[in-house]
Amino acid sequence: MKIRLMALAMAITMLITACQSQQVTTVPKKQPKEQTLTWIHHFDEEGARRWLELGTQLYTKQHPIYTFALTGVDGGNYMSLLRTRAISNNMPDMYMIDNLESAQDLIRSGYAMDLSEQPFLAQIDERFLNGVKSADGRIWALPIDVNGAGVIYNKDAFAKAGIDSPPTTWAQFLEACEALENVGIIPIAAGYKDSWTIIWDIAADLLANQYASARNWMADIEAGRTTFAEDRIHFKDILKRYGERLNYVNLKPFETDWNQAQLLLAEGRAAMIINGTWTVDGVKSKNPASNLGLFAFPYTNNPKDAKFGLKSTGGIVVNPHSPHKEAALQTLELFASKEVGAIFQSNKKALSVIKGLPSDFDPTYIELNKTYIQTGQTYDWTRLSTDFVNQDLQKVFVNALTKFVLDRNHNVEASIEELDQAFDRIRKPIQ
Repeated sequence: MKIRLMALAMAITMLITACQSQQVTTVPKKQPKEQTLTWIHHFDEEGARRWLELGTQLYTKQHPIYTFALTGVDGGNYMSLLRTRAISNNMPDMYMIDNLESAQDLIRSGYAMDLSEQPFLAQIDERFLNGVKSADGRIWALPIDVNGAGVIYNKDAFAKAGIDSPPTTWAQFLEACEALENVGIIPIAAGYKDSWTIIWDIAADLLANQYASARNWMADIEAGRTTFAEDRIHFKDILKRYGERLNYVNLKPFETDWNQAQLLLAEGRAAMIINGTWTVDGVKSKNPASNLGLFAFPYTNNPKDAKFGLKSTGGIVVNPHSPHKEAALQTLELFASKEVGAIFQSNKKALSVIKGLPSDFDPTYIELNKTYIQTGQTYDWTRLSTDFVNQDLQKVFVNALTKFVLDRNHNVEASIEELDQAFDRIRKPIQ
């Protein structure tokens, strides 16, 4: 019996020793694989890119398995790139559009998610949802800012030329150009090496006249419902004014790109740029101390016609075919928050569409708010066009404006005739 107990004790001792010497391996839980959301945009301005970076970094902090691949594309090639990717079924998870009209083919192809029932839309000022809403009431993008078309000016340059206040008539505008030239300041900076800026150099004039005539003239031209020669919105006068102010742009505008044009304004070597309000961000990213202002393009000699065009159209679109569409919607929810809205205003230097944000985030916009928004001197260009949807027509239009600039005589009638002939070759008029 004693021997049996000793044998049992030895066996137990050996078992305990074996267990103590054995290495126990704990199998860790499998970590989720990192996912990448692709986002294509056309922002060139440093502040806008910073907003995208900070906003997506905030999402990644909250959802560590997600990262973002942000791809910036030149504005002139942006829509062409998206269409090429749509054809090859290689669309990103998220992308930007400027307006519904130019993106209708992408929407019809099923590359835009209907956002109408998304709760985060309640955080957007209702006034600014019209620009992303189709006739049937469906919403296709999250709007981000209020875009304006007008004149961005350097207040210090104006002061140096003895100009006390922005011009409110066409005659005053030309007088201001003369005064600036007399003190060695380039009146208007032009960066035509980036061809899209040619369109935007006449956009404020073009939009104001379309609004005054209560018609989307560019859509009518594209559909063949009218011609350039019929001059329903006084396009001949728009070209005439354009020709007059081309005398005041910088030398070699076709060798000057958009960044260089903004630098001229930032440093006070030029006094004005006629373009969109996003220019403020671009200029201040080059010189944060730039003392900038905004005023309405004065296309007549009646000061009451000098209204600032404001709208919010386009924004962030989610690709419904994305394998990460739920994460993309969560990203939109974050970008519709006050937190990211404040990041937007402080970096992009633009008016956010998100409710409850202050309007005094930048002196340039304080002036815009006081002079135009609070006095009702604005118009909504949500349903008006600055571009032709048909890319062949758009190229013809840009080429004709380019020839007009290069023609020292700036022959209006020749441009009108050339445009009508070229447009007739491309599209058939409606009977």
